[in-house]
Amino acid sequence: MKTKNTQAANPDSILFLVSRLQERAFRFLTAELKKRGIETVEPSHGAILRQLFLHGPLPMNRLAHLIDRTKPTVTVLVNKLEKHGYVKRLADPQDNRVTLVQATEKASALSSDFEQVSRMMLERIFKGFLPEERQALADYLQKSVNNF
Repeated sequence: MKTKNTQAANPDSILFLVSRLQERAFRFLTAELKKRGIETVEPSHGAILRQLFLHGPLPMNRLAHLIDRTKPTVTVLVNKLEKHGYVKRLADPQDNRVTLVQATEKASALSSDFEQVSRMMLERIFKGFLPEERQALADYLQKSVNNF
């Protein structure tokens, strides 16, 4: 049984806390997707699908930039999504040297499930937060990310 730590957090443990939050959020996402019969999509695929839902077909390098991952990492993730029928690759009609990644109808049919689960996860993460606390946390984390 997991216990809740109610002591003030030690600033030196920030990486541990961020890691624990990510681990718990991924577990939550995986469980919620599984409840909906979606077992072949992992949380790491969510960023790619979200960008494809927002922007439509994208070149691999643009997709890598949008989700802040290396192109080889994105290639591995896209390969898995393609294997399960969630994305397809197509030639860019304006430049045949460029490969676009596009969400399939199978993925698009699940977009409302993904959106609902994401919303539930954010509600869980920010439970008990005031709106200004939510914004402050996001600002502080972004400031830390920008330091790299």
